[in-house]
Amino acid sequence: MPHHHNPNQNHLLAALLPQELQELVPHLHVLHLKAGEQLAESGERMSHVFFPIDSAISLFYRLENGESAGVAVVGNEGMFSIAQVLGGTAMPYWATVETSGHVFRVEVETLNEMIGRMASLRDTLLLYAQASLTQVSQTVVCEKHHSLNQQLCQHLLLINDKTLSDDFRLTHEAIANMLGVRRESITEAAGELRDKGLIDYNRGHIKVLNRPKLEKLCCECYGVVQQEFDRLLGGPR
Repeated sequence: MPHHHNPNQNHLLAALLPQELQELVPHLHVLHLKAGEQLAESGERMSHVFFPIDSAISLFYRLENGESAGVAVVGNEGMFSIAQVLGGTAMPYWATVETSGHVFRVEVETLNEMIGRMASLRDTLLLYAQASLTQVSQTVVCEKHHSLNQQLCQHLLLINDKTLSDDFRLTHEAIANMLGVRRESITEAAGELRDKGLIDYNRGHIKVLNRPKLEKLCCECYGVVQQEFDRLLGGPR
């Protein structure tokens, strides 16, 4: 694999025991994903698992009327899909690449074989599954009790974390699909953040200019999720 892609850039891989990671590394293959690329349909059985490096994968449920509702965002804190660890083989959600970037890809059969004979590997991935449930649950709380501006701040902070950059490609349409609102609403909310000097955006690119103030405007949901990942898996998220 290219020398500039280190498994430790993915926090879940970094949380594995050294001997586990050493055995897994030969099976990890770097892949570049493009924004908008569909990784999985609802109910699809996947042949590979993805450990993001500097990309973000969005999970959302598509309603019968064509609208969508975001469920979770997976980045360098974890893996997609956790269904392979829990034994369900598939999820009722669609998965698309929200921001372009790289992932480590490994065959499901390879990972499952290792899980079957390495109890510590299984336990670490199950802890990740527990942390992921917190993110999904907190998304429900956030949608019900917090403003669109707060939800937007949280989403931008998540993407900022997962892309390893303050400047990333992210369209208003992609954010709107994830938050389940009209694109015009995102444009208005993003305009307010830009007027305050917190972000800038142009032609599908967003740049975070003042992260501390962005965190202050964000609701507590961002911190709740980050703290749970830290508590269960340790290290920065």
